Amino acid sequence: MNLEEIMKTRGFNLSASCAGKASYTKWIKYRGKRAYITVNDVSGDSFPTTLEEPVRVTIHDLRSGNEVEPYQDIGSLSSYLESLAE
Repeated sequence: MNLEEIMKTRGFNLSASCAGKASYTKWIKYRGKRAYITVNDVSGDSFPTTLEEPVRVTIHDLRSGNEVEPYQDIGSLSSYLESLAE
């Protein structure tokens, strides 16, 4: 199974903006409001390409796109995905 398929099984889709930024995104409810999570490489500009790669995870307000929590740098994508299962 490739990385995109693994992310799909966790509810994430590959997304790209017109500015060229790519990430995996997932729609969620956060504190009763609609929001979404972005998972990027540590630069914040592209999506991770391996499970071992460090990632930057951010929660955004769905309407404004503004961050509702400061981003978190996580040691690896696999660690982040394991934390979702808990």
